[in-house]
Amino acid sequence: MMKAYGGVYAGAWRYMLACPLLFAVPVLAEFVQHVIEMRIGMYDSLAAAQAVEMNGARLGWGLVKALSITLATFWVARFLILRGGAAEARRADPVAVRLFSWVVLWSLGLTVAMLWGGGWMHAIGLGAYAMAAGIAAFALTFALGILLAPWKVGAALGNEELGFVRSIGLVGWGAWWGMIFSLLTLLPMLIVHYGLSFLAMGSPEGGAWAILALDALVVGYLAAVIAATDVAIARRAVGGQYALDSGTVRRPA
Repeated sequence: MMKAYGGVYAGAWRYMLACPLLFAVPVLAEFVQHVIEMRIGMYDSLAAAQAVEMNGARLGWGLVKALSITLATFWVARFLILRGGAAEARRADPVAVRLFSWVVLWSLGLTVAMLWGGGWMHAIGLGAYAMAAGIAAFALTFALGILLAPWKVGAALGNEELGFVRSIGLVGWGAWWGMIFSLLTLLPMLIVHYGLSFLAMGSPEGGAWAILALDALVVGYLAAVIAATDVAIARRAVGGQYALDSGTVRRPA
């Protein structure tokens, strides 16, 4: 596991250096979200943050941010696995784009449910169960993300044989390994991300902007780490010794 752990961070770093414009997409998305949050006073104080966390503009842009993170999986998977590296990451292969569009729709659907689900439950009188439902939805989404890693990565590579159901079967009980591995790779970055957001609250405006700009870079790297984690889980699910970019048994480059 430790070798895979190091590979995730190293792979994300190599991607950042080789594909700076692609890396910048989630960075820009996060920074624009911070602009929205600053304008609505989210970083004035913790109380202010709680008061505006359901702001429509903030939630709406959250979909754009989620899209940018999902697209990072497409680019990072192609960069890490295909022989062309950065050139393949930038290439819009028609088959891969078609297959990955389903991954995008799936991701956006989950994001909509997570962002607005609590509000919908309050609207129909089930607000008392909103927190429990949110926790259950998060746990289910996390587990599904592990089980569907081969599908997401395979789609990014244009592999039509790695479908939704087959992906779940390939990961199987290995999902427990994937969940532990994901927590180990993602938690450090998430702690830094939320720590910077907390640090920005109540800071002088200039200091807050500097902190939030740094946080946008952290989120860009986090997006690459998320994608590289999916690649590591997918590789393990197919046995580690095979490529994911076709249905044939072939050693990766």
